[in-house]
Parts: sequence; C-alpha cells; structure tokens
Amino acid sequence: MSEDDLLNLIPVTWIKQYYFCPRIIYYLGVSGYDERLTESMIEGKEFHSSEEWKARRRRSVAGERKERVKSAWSKIPAFSKRIGLYGVIDEVYETDYGLVVVENKFMKAPRKPYPSHIYQAVAYAMLAEEKLGRIARKVVIKYLRDNVAFEIQLTEDLKRHVQWATSRIKSIIEGEKLPKGNRKKCRNCGFARICGGV
Repeated sequence: MSEDDLLNLIPVTWIKQYYFCPRIIYYLGVSGYDERLTESMIEGKEFHSSEEWKARRRRSVAGERKERVKSAWSKIPAFSKRIGLYGVIDEVYETDYGLVVVENKFMKAPRKPYPSHIYQAVAYAMLAEEKLGRIARKVVIKYLRDNVAFEIQLTEDLKRHVQWATSRIKSIIEGEKLPKGNRKKCRNCGFARICGGV
C-alpha cells in the first residue's frame, strides 16, 4: 500500500475518539493537532508492551482457560481500503470457532464496556478478518488495571455501526466544519485547552 493510499484511511483509534467527542476528529484530521501525552498514556504503553509478550506465550484466549488457542498474534498492523480503516491490533487468537480479537485498555474497569471501546474493538476485528482471511466471532475488551474482561459477540449490526461511524468521521474531515462537542467530557479531554469551550 502506498503512502497516498494510507492517507485516505482513518486510524481505528479515531473511532474511539469520535464517540468520546466528535470535535476531536476535527482537531486531529483537519487542524492537524496531536493529543497531549499524559503520564497515564505513557504508563499504558509500557503495560501494553508487557501484555504483548504474555500474549505470544498464551495457550488460551486473553489468559482465560475456557478457549484453547490454535494460533496467536500480537501487535498486528492491518489496513483495509474497503472499510477505510487502518491500525495495529493488540491481540488476535485463532480458536476452533473462529478468530477472537482482544483490545487492551490500561484503565480501571467500568461496570460495562464503553460503546467507544466496543466499536474500536469491532473495527479491529473487521481488519483482522480481512488480513487473516478468517471469520472473527467475538471481541474481548480487557481492562488491565483490574484484570477484568468483557466478551462481545461480533454481529453484522456492530459492523454496520463501525462503517457508519467511519463515514461520519470522513464527513467531518472532508467538510472541514467543527462539529458540536460533548461538554460533559471537557474535563477529561486532552484537547480542552485548544477547544476552549468553543
């Protein structure tokens, strides 16, 4: 894939950002800003590296004993012109029933996974299916600080929603218009200083 082709694709992480606040897409994709790197983000990257090493040695999905693993991959770069996305998938396991994609989050576990995390994981599963030529059956979102994992069955509705979100992200970038923000989340946003309550 050429650099020009890659420039026309959306990073999967932007799906998570879109659900947090659509304005972040404008700052990333139109204005060219980068999110401020926090200590928590740096710590998370280090923790991800140790998870990657563990994933390669696992004999079961995400360390759970119930599903035997035939093959395992970690940190897989993948892209799809058809879907319009690219990214690096945390972990993929091949089981007797199909692929299982694991998305690691370095944060405390919520009561249920955030929709932004679900759609991000589903997007990675779609990329895994295309790259590996096998059907993905479910995604696992693992919250590493508490070692809590949520399993979500992969459905066509979830895949369609990812495609819808991708089209919304593209329309923000192509239209170059600042979308309405989500003021409830300003306090926890790395773009709050740039956005300034506009």
